[in-house]
Amino acid sequence: MTPAELRALVPAVRESAYLDTATYGPAAEPVVAVIRDFIDSWSRGTTRFEVWESVGEDCRGLFAALLNVSPDDIAAQPFVSTAAGTIAAQLQPGDRVVVNEREFASNLWPWLHQRERGVEVAVVPVRAGRSEVADYAAAAGDRVAIIAVSAFQSSNGWRAPLRQLADLAHSAGGMLFVDACQGAGAIRLDPAIDGFDLLATDSYKWLMGPRGAGYMYLSPEARARFRPLSVGPHAGRRPLGSYYGVEMNLSDTASRFDASPSWISVAADREALRLLTGVGIETIEAHDLHLAARFRTGLNELGVETDAFPEAERSPVVAVAVANPAETVTRLAAAGVVAAHRANGVRFAFHVFNNESDVDRALEALP
Repeated sequence: MTPAELRALVPAVRESAYLDTATYGPAAEPVVAVIRDFIDSWSRGTTRFEVWESVGEDCRGLFAALLNVSPDDIAAQPFVSTAAGTIAAQLQPGDRVVVNEREFASNLWPWLHQRERGVEVAVVPVRAGRSEVADYAAAAGDRVAIIAVSAFQSSNGWRAPLRQLADLAHSAGGMLFVDACQGAGAIRLDPAIDGFDLLATDSYKWLMGPRGAGYMYLSPEARARFRPLSVGPHAGRRPLGSYYGVEMNLSDTASRFDASPSWISVAADREALRLLTGVGIETIEAHDLHLAARFRTGLNELGVETDAFPEAERSPVVAVAVANPAETVTRLAAAGVVAAHRANGVRFAFHVFNNESDVDRALEALP
């Protein structure tokens, strides 16, 4: 499948230049069809639940393919905050976590919440929209438990230097936790290249699935270091055979961190993941970054200010500084361009179903 073929399946682009995937990804027609089929079979009672359970395993494999890892490394965890909270709650008094001050709350509050137990949380400053690796190093010192960072920032799209942060964490005896809610499905993320030990993401943004599905990557070392806190039958080696009894036989893979799946969410998410893997993450990343670069070039020609990140730290999200961002978003919507007001600017997000006409429409409507 090509980006153009996927675009033909997304109704949102027929109504506007939809440039707000960083808030939520619009559903493609095959995803909507699956939801309708699910509702029909659910209402009529014509599908056995085991079928819906097996769909969750398909999703695990499809998401693993996006990260280039084994399905054994993937847990079903629908929310970043609960995934981060599982790790944060196991830190010990005196352990140090390093985060930057502009992290989204789902990747900030779970760590800050542990301060009352004696966990040290060092907050890295943000200057000109980004944080320096040197500031992370100063905050980590010679010992750190977790460095936590978004793959790219929700407010302005700053793309974190994951490999450098991973090396920094490992040299200080810790691990890198990546919030990929902004990132998974948009850019290549691979622990063999990027070095992260833990990663969590929801599906409803760049993965273009429904809210209620999500995934967590845990390296073998992370699985040895941390344990699941909330366990039910889905944490077992044989989930469908673990409903009763006092003997717990937990899975020896990342699935022991599984939450119970939302059947309707995973049914739809499987179709969304099939579409994305059909295009390929390398193709998606190149497409998304090309559109963002075209937009940046147009902004420069208009004399509109945006963050001057190094090229390696640019993502498919571009933030524009304007005097009245809320009013600008309203005016853009009237011109058929969907963007978002975040922090002190207007945020534009470019994904696989967008094309150059969406970029040009946004540039025409912006002045």
